[in-house]
Amino acid sequence: MIQQNAEKSTRGPVIVEAGRRVDAPDATAVRFASQSVSKVRKRIRQVFTEQHPVATVSSAACGTDLLLLDVAMELRVTSYILLPSEPKHFRVSSVTDRPGNWGEIYSRALRKSTVEVLNLPEGQAGYLETNLKLLERAQSLANQEHTTVNALVVWNQESRGPDDVTAHFLEQAKLRKMPIIEISTL
Repeated sequence: MIQQNAEKSTRGPVIVEAGRRVDAPDATAVRFASQSVSKVRKRIRQVFTEQHPVATVSSAACGTDLLLLDVAMELRVTSYILLPSEPKHFRVSSVTDRPGNWGEIYSRALRKSTVEVLNLPEGQAGYLETNLKLLERAQSLANQEHTTVNALVVWNQESRGPDDVTAHFLEQAKLRKMPIIEISTL
């Protein structure tokens, strides 16, 4: 028992992540500009360097999710992807609908990660439920690994209103009293 407690304090956390998708070309507000992708990727990598995660849990939308997964693959950190819909459908609705080489990263991430398809309703309700499933899966994995969970929120640090999925994730992580790490996409 003493060894488990010592192990728990020395192991890196499970990082559960949510954040902004890269802005659409016709976006009226800048939340995550394509020009910031490299800078945000470096910030995510810095978190990995500091935290030494044992695993990551995220979805796989274009933008911060795929940047996290790309860094995890580079550093050989085990990743778990939860998708609200079938991979082909999610690819069209949330990956390749924005500028960038997201489809390539997505395909590689699916091959190198454990993927769980949740088959949730389309739209807002499904994304909000995905947030809850991400947090639950991360906590379950942390319990198995005898470690903790840190919530990583990669966004412009401003809610766009009651339908903001990233703000919902942050709120839910706070309710679970998880340590929060925020990275700006600006």
